[in-house]
Order: sequence, then structure tokens, then C-alpha cells
Amino acid sequence: MITSELIKDFSKIENKIFGLNEYLFKNPELGYEEVKAHKKITNFFSENIASVKINKVRDLPTAFTGTINKKNSSQKTISLCIEYDALPGIGQACGHNIISSIGIGAFYLLSMRENNLSDVIQIVGCPAEEILPLSFKNGGGGGKIKLLEKGVFKNNKAVLMIHPATRNEVDPLMVAVKQLDIEFIGKAAHASGSPYIGKNALDAQILAYNSISALRQQLLPTEKIHGIITNGGESANIIPDYTRSSWMMRAQKTSGLKVLERKILNCFKSAATATGCSLNVIDGNGTYENLVTDKELANIFMNYSQELGVDMKTNKDFDQTKNGSTDFGNISKKYPSLHAFLAIVPDDGKIVNHQPEFADATVTPEAKKAIRNGSVLLAATILKLQK
Repeated sequence: MITSELIKDFSKIENKIFGLNEYLFKNPELGYEEVKAHKKITNFFSENIASVKINKVRDLPTAFTGTINKKNSSQKTISLCIEYDALPGIGQACGHNIISSIGIGAFYLLSMRENNLSDVIQIVGCPAEEILPLSFKNGGGGGKIKLLEKGVFKNNKAVLMIHPATRNEVDPLMVAVKQLDIEFIGKAAHASGSPYIGKNALDAQILAYNSISALRQQLLPTEKIHGIITNGGESANIIPDYTRSSWMMRAQKTSGLKVLERKILNCFKSAATATGCSLNVIDGNGTYENLVTDKELANIFMNYSQELGVDMKTNKDFDQTKNGSTDFGNISKKYPSLHAFLAIVPDDGKIVNHQPEFADATVTPEAKKAIRNGSVLLAATILKLQK
């Protein structure tokens, strides 16, 4: 069986890949600032895959592409996406170190079988998947949106990746999301001596926040809106003349975001009217589209999962009101795609993505098992696509 052969080959490199996974865990970096990760990963390729060609991506210093088996311009390309950015304060709490380790493992396994490849195999280092507030130096996320715009996935016949999670799921219904940062501009005044002269920009943020909280009652179970106030004023004895908040709105499909966005913007507009403040809406780095899984890729992946003894399920087996989002969805709208989940913790609600405990779970024996299985499953699926 091909999976058994791939497992044997993975064992030759696994200690290095597990070491890379731990390095990314110990050295978390925010989006577009993944300098250490970029250097560590590209050095890994140079040291362990003789035939790889590594290329920079213009205007994205922490992105890269690596290719093997490029022989002529008529070849199609199959891409593996990896992510390595972390979250503020809680590090690799979404397991992007595991995403990298799996993609790198699969790329290595395929490099050992170049004689069996008809397609170009490309690994794409994708910065900034996490959406951070736009007030951050490099906030906004959208790394893959920028890579798409630069033509990195041109001529692709398939794009694949695996994300660590609390469940094994071949076709998760990752939802669409859009980011907004909201500024209210008021007028400063002494908070005790002459508050009636001021226009309170913090009141505007609080009114908008409470309006959105009231609106949630009328939203669909798959629609979400969540935000934080990133600037609430300077001092308690000054009427705040400037405040800022960061928001994310989600809907099951991209089309539903347009309807939801109108409702949300009305909350901000009404708060501005009530307080006499002016409103400034700042758009994020593009909309993350909902994920579309290619059926052929899913079927191949499911078959190899069974061969490997991984209990892989479909989205029909899970509550789909709990899903997150990814800029990989934008890729899936243009190319046949697979963005499967592999569990590294039990699906019992005790540990979930975006918790410090989940970051700790990315360097456990279960995580290593997921890296090994994921590398094999991606490599086997891509080998099946060769003609």
C-alpha cells in the first residue's frame, strides 16, 4: 500500500520535521512578520530536498514558493499551502506550526518520488492568515488573497492543505468573513467641569456594541459578529474625542455577508447620530470567501484515510454553526481545493482552537501523529492525481 511506503519514508525525516514544528511553537510571530519561520522553513528545504527551487514573492518578504519536478511550460501545478503566523498573546493557538509541518512533510515525500510525478509540485509559504486588528502594524491578514492577486496559483489543477482541529473532517464548511475597523471622532472636554461641551466617542462605541449585541438575537445560527475596542480614550477625566474598534462579521456564504454588513453598519451609523460623533469605516484586506471542497479530492483523501486507519468524517457529522474562516476559501473558489481537518485534541469542548491550551497541544504525541498522518495523506492524494 502506498500509505505504508510513505510512512516508512516519513520516518527518515520525522525527527527533523518534529523539531521544526517545535521551533515554530517556541518562536511565534504575527502576520507579515514571520521572519524566523520563513528562514527556518526555507533553510529546511535547502538542506533536505536537493531538487527544490525556492522563489521569493514580490512585496511579501515572508512569503515564498518552492517547486520540484518543473520540466516544461505545459505542465500543470499542484500546490501545498502552509501557514506559520501566530496569534497575539497566545502564540500558535491555531496550530499553524502543524499546518507547516504537514505541508513540508508531504512536499518531502513527493520529492522522494519525482520519477512518479507528471505535475509540478509547489509549496506556498502563506503569511498572515489570522485577521488581526487593522490598528496593528501589519494587521488585516489576507496573505493568500495577496498571493492570488500576484498569480502564485496560476495554472494550478489542485491546491491542498490540512489544519489541526478537534475533529477529523474532510470537507469543513468554513464560513465567509469580513473585517472592519471603526473609528468615532468626537470632541474632547473636561469630564467634570464641562462635559456638555464634548462629544463622547467612547459612548458611540458602547452604543454600537450594545446595538450589535441586541441584533445577534435576530441573526442566523451561522452568522456571527464579534469585536473589541482597541482604543477607548486617553484618561477618565477627558471626554474621549477618538475611539477605535475592530470587528469581524461572518456568514455561511459570501453572498450573505453583504446583507449582514448593511445591518451592522446601521448600528454604527445610529451610534454616530445619537452621540453627534463622526464615523469612519476602515475595510480589512479583502473578504475571506466561504470554503468549497472539491469532491474528487475529498473522495481520494477519504479512501487513503481509511487505508491509514484515520476515522475521517464529512461535514454532515458535525454542528456547522461552530466553524471559523480562512483565506484559503478564496483559493477554493478558483481552483479545485481540499482543506481538511485532523484532530489533535478530543472533541469534548475542553480544549479548542484559539486557546493557549491548544497551542500546547501542537507539540504532543497526538500532534506528531497528526503530522505524520497528514503528510502521508496529502502526498498519497497528490500521487493519485498524477497521470
